[in-house]
Amino acid sequence: MIHSHNQTAKPKVKLNGIEYLLLSIQSNPGKSQRWHLKRKHMYQHGYSDYHKGGTGCGYFISPSYRNILWRDHAPLDVEFPCWVPSNRIFKGGHGKGLRSKSAKMHLTASGWKRANQVRTKLGLDPIPFVLAN
Repeated sequence: MIHSHNQTAKPKVKLNGIEYLLLSIQSNPGKSQRWHLKRKHMYQHGYSDYHKGGTGCGYFISPSYRNILWRDHAPLDVEFPCWVPSNRIFKGGHGKGLRSKSAKMHLTASGWKRANQVRTKLGLDPIPFVLAN
């Protein structure tokens, strides 16, 4: 008997947002935050993010994750108005910060370790840590 839902199409292990982003950045280092967020949204909801990757941007500005699990390796060359820049770099005093035109996300050593824990959870082999350029 054929059912409308296919049991084999459903993953046996459901990843949360952090776990998905860790694996995504580990597998695709140097891609932008939006690139990773668009794919996370598709994984979690099954349809495209209508905000072009803007949904879930809190993962990349949170001090709990940024520069702890992942880091932006793009040059900080764009000035923008802000009160608390996520990278804590102010330009010309408070109220102005610096950011990259397009992020190039890489995992830190602790982020790589956590990504390998997720790989183990999925039954995959860990990947040795490689320093980002």
